[in-house]
Amino acid sequence: MNITDFNDAQRQALLDLAMLAAYADAHLASVEDECIGRLLTALGCDTDYDRAKHYDASVSRISRHSTTADAARAHAMQLGREFTSPEHRRKVLDVLDDLVTSDQSIAAKECGFLAVVREALQMP
Repeated sequence: MNITDFNDAQRQALLDLAMLAAYADAHLASVEDECIGRLLTALGCDTDYDRAKHYDASVSRISRHSTTADAARAHAMQLGREFTSPEHRRKVLDVLDDLVTSDQSIAAKECGFLAVVREALQMP
């Protein structure tokens, strides 16, 4: 995945969207956690320490927005606004699609979350 052209705010938003997607069904599968790890590496987190630091920071940022489905959707809409180019929007959707399908089971809540992100990104 090539996200080297994302700015810092977009990288943070992408990570937070991925975390929200991973927890959308209230269950983090180990394969989803591995996908988050690969995303962190793609974001430039080369060491275990860096990956853990950014992972924990993202969990802290999204925790107050993940208490209800409505709060998560509202935050996803806000995060989606960080991506203004069609290419960036497509990359975000690709990352999130890969993440939610990685465990071979797509829950209804995950589908609903992806629909919200598509709306935020103005993608069909």
